Amino acid sequence: MHELEQVLTNLADVDLHWWPFQFLRPRPDQRLGNRRVAALSLLVGGFVGMLMNIVAALHGESPHVALLPSLTALGFFVVFRSTVAVCWNRRAARLQHPR
Repeated sequence: MHELEQVLTNLADVDLHWWPFQFLRPRPDQRLGNRRVAALSLLVGGFVGMLMNIVAALHGESPHVALLPSLTALGFFVVFRSTVAVCWNRRAARLQHPR
């Protein structure tokens, strides 16, 4: 688990990965809570889902305009919360209470 945590937190520490939502990035010693993960998921997932709507429209499909952004945001939340946020929070706990 330590190696995975190291890889994910190193990736999450890259400024470019937070662009344009750097205002949502917590300090390394702060927890990455559900509200922050939800905000990121809605912003990133909504954008990606709208791009998927465009691709679907170009291929003659017409899903409800909110379907793909909603599903993408939900998927992003589940994945981000169960991977990056868990590792980020483990590191934050260590930084808050060093041995």
